[in-house]
Amino acid sequence: MQNTNSKNNTNKSKVFVKHIWWLDALIFIGGTLLLGGIATLLGGKMFHFEGYEMPPATVPKIVFPFAWAIIYIAIGVSTFLMWRDKEIKEKDRKLNLILYFIHMFFNILWPLIFFRLDLPIFAVIWLILNVASACIVMYRYFYCNLPAGIIFNIYTLWLIYALYLNLGLVLINFL
Repeated sequence: MQNTNSKNNTNKSKVFVKHIWWLDALIFIGGTLLLGGIATLLGGKMFHFEGYEMPPATVPKIVFPFAWAIIYIAIGVSTFLMWRDKEIKEKDRKLNLILYFIHMFFNILWPLIFFRLDLPIFAVIWLILNVASACIVMYRYFYCNLPAGIIFNIYTLWLIYALYLNLGLVLINFL
């Protein structure tokens, strides 16, 4: 009798694990989009630098909201893939998640520093820290789950582009 109960509990656990993937996807993708929304709110009016000369290869303003929405989805997908990979040791998954949240802290505050506080020189320094933390997360994701690392790499490249724009704006307009 006890063996049957244990077997039923095992079957219930398997069913629960099979169907709960969508909840993890919702948490990681939706949560990352929510963090992006918070960053947008903290940034306030994000296109108030008409008085600044922009560096070459600056994309039109309309591209940024769409690019960031896609990028936040990609960040969420990469973190979801990493988190759901059962071949990754539990302690590595938790460390990766901690590093993800540290990185998102840098990510969320950059719009506040650059746009709302209008501190473009300090924003360059903050963005360097943001890129460095993204590189750490990207490395960890590559190491643990190649698709997650590749997806996160796309985002890291976009951050490097953002650093180019921020640094270019500072060099052209302030130095």
